[in-house]
Amino acid sequence: MTLPPRVLEMKKELLEKIEKVKEFSEKSPTNYELKRITNKLGIITSGISYLYVREALNELKLGLPILKLGFFYPLPEEKIKNFIKNFKKVLIVEELEPFLEKEVERLAKEANCKLKVIGKELIPEVGEIKPEIVTLAIAKFANCKLKIENSLKIRNWKLKIPKRFPQLCPGCPYWFVFGAIKRAVDPKKVIFGGDIGCYMLAGFPPHLIQDYLFCMGSSIGIAHGIKKATDQKLITFIGDSTFFHAGIPALINTVFNNSNPLIIILDNRTTAMTGHQPHPGAPATQNGLKIENVVKGLGIKNLKVIDPINQEEFIAAIKEFLNKKEVSVIVARRPCVQIKK
Repeated sequence: MTLPPRVLEMKKELLEKIEKVKEFSEKSPTNYELKRITNKLGIITSGISYLYVREALNELKLGLPILKLGFFYPLPEEKIKNFIKNFKKVLIVEELEPFLEKEVERLAKEANCKLKVIGKELIPEVGEIKPEIVTLAIAKFANCKLKIENSLKIRNWKLKIPKRFPQLCPGCPYWFVFGAIKRAVDPKKVIFGGDIGCYMLAGFPPHLIQDYLFCMGSSIGIAHGIKKATDQKLITFIGDSTFFHAGIPALINTVFNNSNPLIIILDNRTTAMTGHQPHPGAPATQNGLKIENVVKGLGIKNLKVIDPINQEEFIAAIKEFLNKKEVSVIVARRPCVQIKK
């Protein structure tokens, strides 16, 4: 940790570095302009939005100039000012928050005060940006007629497409866990906690057993708080990799403060959701740790390690532990179906 007065010196150094990076940004080949034949309209964009803009201009047969930004902080302000100085209108095509739009509005006050900056009034601030959204936005921006063809036809079709929710993989061990829980308890009388992993899908049909999901490692801490504040029955899920990453401190706190949630650690022997990376308890890790040994080391007595395919044993353990006055842990151990292949 850096202490005063060094921190004051470091702030000055940081500002000097940013000025040097600004110079680099102005010359960076990642920020470039595609010049076309017009001096009234222009487009500023970045990332995947740039490809959608190129596709839209080709489909609309428009020759609008484009400034493609690949360097975001600090922005190449002089390059932007030079690009917008002669335009009447400029369209900012960016996904989600209007970061570029606000910056261009600020720069326009110096470079072209009469410039009309258009962004989120045509490009939605919520949801994924798509080629058809960009095409429609540019058509409105340039006041040109849009021929409905190819992928744009779907916008005029009155089709009632059934909503499809994401599903667990066929053969995933979590099917056995969620199925057993719904047989063991009345889901309407139990609070269910979630965490970060494939088991987040517990919140979707056909499971519908996830009442809260906040951030990685939060499931146990929130469960502890709920149990201390209420007498509601509670079951919370946490995966094996998440347990090692951020669940252990919360479990220690739960034990120390004499709380009594039922914690189900879903041990599928890998970090499945993000690409099957190893973790301290995975079989691929040399000198790895066993989750049950960590749990025992905290003094937790109500502990069982069960393969959830053994449904009757699993259901009996849920019923037994849900009524305990101390914290209880079930390690549901069965390998991810993908690594079994």
